[in-house]
Amino acid sequence: MISHPAGQNVVKLAYLVEVTALVSAHSQLLIEQSDQVSNTVLGDYYIHSRNRFNRWMRDLNDIQKGVEIRDPLHLFGLSLKRPPVQSIAEQIIINDLMNRVWTVVLIACDRQRGESRIEPLARNVFHSHVTIRRKVLRVCLDDATLQPEQVIHINKLRASSERWADMLNCSLMAAYDLWSFSFDETRAREFFHDRFHQERLDPEHNDAWSLILAGLRHSFPDIDGLATPLHDDDRMITRSIIDSFPGDRHPVAAWTRSTVEKTRSA
Repeated sequence: MISHPAGQNVVKLAYLVEVTALVSAHSQLLIEQSDQVSNTVLGDYYIHSRNRFNRWMRDLNDIQKGVEIRDPLHLFGLSLKRPPVQSIAEQIIINDLMNRVWTVVLIACDRQRGESRIEPLARNVFHSHVTIRRKVLRVCLDDATLQPEQVIHINKLRASSERWADMLNCSLMAAYDLWSFSFDETRAREFFHDRFHQERLDPEHNDAWSLILAGLRHSFPDIDGLATPLHDDDRMITRSIIDSFPGDRHPVAAWTRSTVEKTRSA
């Protein structure tokens, strides 16, 4: 199995939630910039997302067949103390939050310009993630190695991810009529009217974003399964998202330099 030297900095799965919030908070900078998101960055996002989808699908198929996961690249990021399907479910659910936010941001970029350049790719990755999310939830229900409390934990994580996705996306869904990407449109519209409809929140000078980040950290604490190391696939996808934003001094880029790009060894 994978081990990590004592005292080494490890980028944890839970940290993806923070970068997702930062991407959402600063999304207008990307949407309203004059330059388009480069084809290279979009291609990297697509390729790494496809590779991750294939890895997850293979692992879930093996679990359904009772085949032990042995590939070190597939074992990385799985908890030593819990069934593999639980770790994979946690990975997929956390990444679903980022995937849904990033999909809405990418399509909003197209809508802002009156184009349909990015949307087909964004929808392709999005639907692939919806497929793998449904599959892992089915496997969790059928897997006899999961204890009832572990199934309850996964279901709570799923519900939290859905609520936060609707909150983080509600402003862009309202601005660009993208309500179809909400989990619960009524709830998403309520989030928008209750919190975001009066003015654009400035993440640099608004206490609401500090509260949102605090709430996310409470909902997705970096303990237990969410303290497992970030897989390289997730790291590369996050890198492609960060590279979409203009400038290296941007807060999202700064977060990446300090967190996502820390070296880890297996």
